[in-house]
Amino acid sequence: MASKTTQRIVIVLASTLLLAGCTSAADIPESTAGGSSAGGSATGDSGASAPATEAAVDAGPRPVPTATLAPVPVAATGECTITTVGAVGAGGLGGVDLEVVRDRGSREGATGTVRTATDGAPEAYVVASGDNPARIADRFCVSADYLDALNSVRRDGVTLDSLYGGDTLNLDPATVLTVGDQNGRVLDNDEPEPLPVQEG
Repeated sequence: MASKTTQRIVIVLASTLLLAGCTSAADIPESTAGGSSAGGSATGDSGASAPATEAAVDAGPRPVPTATLAPVPVAATGECTITTVGAVGAGGLGGVDLEVVRDRGSREGATGTVRTATDGAPEAYVVASGDNPARIADRFCVSADYLDALNSVRRDGVTLDSLYGGDTLNLDPATVLTVGDQNGRVLDNDEPEPLPVQEG
């Protein structure tokens, strides 16, 4: 019988302490300011803490910072001079000269993501919604014909007329047969002649 009484007393005391802790926690912001102790306000230091309390009340809630998830388009970095690899007129990929691909940065109409090869050169481009072929070619400083030739095998035609967000465009002449898709599909069109040596 004594143990039941002891249990009841412990439960009542624990409940009382819990409720007392909840009510005194609500009073803390009013009695102290800026992290000062309750003893500091009891010693007559309330004049020094009053301005901090008023400032805290006037400031209101602090704004929540937000993060921008989409890449911010940047202005074009001047005119692009297309650079060919090897002799001009050699027609290294389906009659189009091989060109040096370099990423000049995200811009309006070409805000997708770039995948790079182990040497750091752009290897593939994932199209963002709203991208267009001319701006993508400008971003990588290549001709539209070269971009079309790089993607002629695994997409629906010779030109990049229809782009979908999430499409993968090939940017490497050594992966014409293995990189690229259109709207989630991979086609198998005829290989261009001539075709550089392929990886994989």
